[in-house]
Parts: sequence; C-alpha cells; structure tokens
Amino acid sequence: MINENDPSTLSTSGRLLSYNNAVKEGLQTGQQFTELMDQLINTKDPKELVDAAQTLSVFVLDSDYVTFPHQYNNADYYLIFMSRLLELHDQGEAITLESHEDDQHLTQQITALGDLGVFAFVAANDSTGGVYYQDQVTVETLFYLNLKRRMMRINSSAITKLFIETYTNKVEKDQLLIATDLLITFGRALKTDFGFDVDFNLLDTSNSEFYAFQTSNLSGEIVDKLFVAAAEENYMLKHDKDGAVLELAPGLKLKIASHNATGAAAWGLYISDEDQKVSWFKVLLEYPFLRQWYLENIDDLQIRSDNLVF
Repeated sequence: MINENDPSTLSTSGRLLSYNNAVKEGLQTGQQFTELMDQLINTKDPKELVDAAQTLSVFVLDSDYVTFPHQYNNADYYLIFMSRLLELHDQGEAITLESHEDDQHLTQQITALGDLGVFAFVAANDSTGGVYYQDQVTVETLFYLNLKRRMMRINSSAITKLFIETYTNKVEKDQLLIATDLLITFGRALKTDFGFDVDFNLLDTSNSEFYAFQTSNLSGEIVDKLFVAAAEENYMLKHDKDGAVLELAPGLKLKIASHNATGAAAWGLYISDEDQKVSWFKVLLEYPFLRQWYLENIDDLQIRSDNLVF
C-alpha cells in the first residue's frame, strides 16, 4: 500500500514529487524568516517589533532538505530587538550592535562605557524563552528578559559588581549614570509600549521603593559601623522607632527600616528625594563612605533580586 508520508512506498515519480515538495516547504520557511527579519529591522511599530522578535527567538530555520549554513542564534534576535526599541525611543546612538562573522553571532556595546563592556543575550534555559543580558568579559548578568511572559528583572548583584566595583575607577561617574540610565530607558519602554512587568531593583528612583537587604535580621553592629562612618564625614545617623535615618542633603534622606511598605518584618532601605530622581545606586556612586560601608558588608546588605530568575 502506498503511504504518501513514507517515501519508500512511493514510485520514482512519487518520491521526486515528495522531495520537491519538501524543498518548497524549506524555501517557504526561509522566505518567512526573511519577512520576519525585515519586520524586526525596519518596522516603526512597537507591536510589530516585539511580535517579530518573539517569533524569531524560537524560529527553526533549517529543515530536512533545506539548511542555511550562516545563522545567528535565537538569543541574538533579542539583541536586535533591544537595539531597535532603544532606537525607537531616540537612544539608538547610545549602543553599538556588532556582527561577528567568524562564528555568526551578535554583541552589543554601550557607548558610554567605551570598550569596557561587551554584552550579549544568552538563553536562560527556563523553558519559556527567557534570556540573560550578560557581559561577555566578566560573565555578569545585568538583567533577565522574557518576551513571552512580558517581564524584565534587574540583577542587583551584577550592577553592583560591574558599575560600583569594577567600573568606578575606570569610567567617569557621569558615564556610568548614562549607561545605567540606558537600562532604565529600555525597561520603561517595555512598560509603556507593551505593558511589561519591570523590576528596576537598586536603579529604581521611586520614593516608595523598598530596597530589601539580603539578610532578614540586620545586626546592630552593621548599623553602628554606618553611624561611625557617617560621623567621620560630618553626617548624623539618627535612630528612630523603625530603624535609622541619614540626611544626606537638603531634601535627600536615606532610611534604614526593619519593615517594608506593607509593615512586614524585613530589613532594607528607602531613598527619598523631592523629585524622585535618586536611586540607591546613585547614592552609592555619589557618597564614597556609603559605598565602602555597603561593599564591606555586602553579604548582609546586598539588595535582593528576583530569586525566581537569579
């Protein structure tokens, strides 16, 4: 009995027809791919942009009869998506997308950092298409992105290690702020254009942001160290009923609290300023004594990131 799905049961002409149809299907897949790439590279519509990126991130180009020897990996399409989205928000000059033809992959550099950082997306292998934005030199992961689940999560640990420890003495403070503001711009674009759930973590400038410490039980010794460090710089750390408050400048305060905004027991801090433009990250860059205190006690004070993705 002839089975059209089993070429071995077909006549010679039937086999040739089956082969020809398989090649056609492979070429049609290639055509679909090029149309998606055109959309990803050229569209001005944010919805079309994210749709193309999401489709390409799981797209299988090769078939049994048609293979394409030069291909980017699926995570590279996230990098094109990020570059294009920033371009649509007038930040296209802030990054450089580079193609490495030798092994067919893409990387990105943040202009403000010069040659210091070389970034790429790598698969998170979480079965939902998530990816990590990773520095290829230090292998630090700055953030997690998932187009399917519509979410982005900043990684406090990597931001601290790269921008507070590694880059601080190599790049001007203003350049560091430009680089991290770019990540904020990208996250805000995801929120406004597509309704993403974005956690900016220690880059968040909202006065209501509670930066939760890694430790759930902050020792009095660590607070005392801050009291001494602040006094040496002519600042006064004042204790209050819920922790301690440090006035850094007129209208700018740091509050260490033993409870979060809902009243649940959790150690962390708030940064409040009149214009809500200052984050914990900016404070760390601006005040060396706070930076030293934070880094010397990082095991306890590290700001928590989403433990479901980091």
